[in-house]
Amino acid sequence: MSDLHEDLSAAFAAVAPGAAPLEAAMLTGRKIKNRRRAGLLAGAAAVVVAAVAGVPALTRQEALPAPTTSHIRVTVNPPGPHSPAGLVASGLIGSNPWNVTVMSPSSNDCAFEGNGMSIVACPGDQGQPTAAAPISFGGEGSDGSPVPVNISFGEVWKDVVSARVELSDGTILTLHPADVDGSRFVAFASPVSVSVDSVTAYSRSGAIATAIPFEPPGGLLPTFEAWLRPGQALPARLTGTFGSGTVQGKPWRATVYLGPWGTCLTVGHDVDCFGSQRRPATGWAGGSDSWVVGTAADSVSYLVITLKDGSTVRAEATAVGRQKFWGVPLSSSQQADSRWTAYDAAGQAVASGSVPTG
Repeated sequence: MSDLHEDLSAAFAAVAPGAAPLEAAMLTGRKIKNRRRAGLLAGAAAVVVAAVAGVPALTRQEALPAPTTSHIRVTVNPPGPHSPAGLVASGLIGSNPWNVTVMSPSSNDCAFEGNGMSIVACPGDQGQPTAAAPISFGGEGSDGSPVPVNISFGEVWKDVVSARVELSDGTILTLHPADVDGSRFVAFASPVSVSVDSVTAYSRSGAIATAIPFEPPGGLLPTFEAWLRPGQALPARLTGTFGSGTVQGKPWRATVYLGPWGTCLTVGHDVDCFGSQRRPATGWAGGSDSWVVGTAADSVSYLVITLKDGSTVRAEATAVGRQKFWGVPLSSSQQADSRWTAYDAAGQAVASGSVPTG
């Protein structure tokens, strides 16, 4: 089973006596696989990115650890009249150039190489931009020397004429959409050591929405799941651990981060995010070959996972903010043909379902 391999929009399948059906749970979820590497994965169309650049048990309210900031020159430029076909944006990180080119969505090519890096460019699943989420950002990172870089790129909604990016060191970047085969894209690059404070999309009449991205600890990729309307109050920032243990001699810890970015579940370098406007019911959210995690309704006190050999594993439902979560170490062999049952504080079963395997 791949790390958090099921999209949250389809992961919950349960039969819940007296509870709401789960088909609508986590409709806006998005999976972010945070890996540092020299290759870059694509988004809605095939994208080639070339860059020369190098938990406590109780809930607490706090911001994420801020990356160490040191001023590095960052620039972004739109394509000019003599730019290569498909160029979305280019610029500098320090003195090193970067660029993003979108290949035609009709292209049958998948793998490309450039600037000494192996670059993967295949159709992805970023989703389409909307009035509520005007830029469908995705991205990847490079550990190339001398500066590790995150590159964010995405398609923009039809009314977007520009976007403003604010970095934690005070750098302001202005993005201008580039048209490629009838679709419009923006892109920017930022050093891993400098966090992205916000991105605001603008129409001709003013600001449409602002995203304050989630940036996992460790300098991994920012994810833009939730967008705030102008004047909308910022949600409180909460962090809580809802599962931990040791599997095959290796420790693991499941943590949830709630804030203006939505709700993000993390285990190691794996992240799943969804908009906080939806409160998913009890169900399985994702897993790997050594653990599973999920959400729980308010009435749930704990879950019991019954394995195919009849043995059971108990998972406590832990409240973080207004939502409950659960997570347990569970090997891939234990996950096969296993089922979960959720119980309230009185020991009454309130929901049940299966632990998917893949």
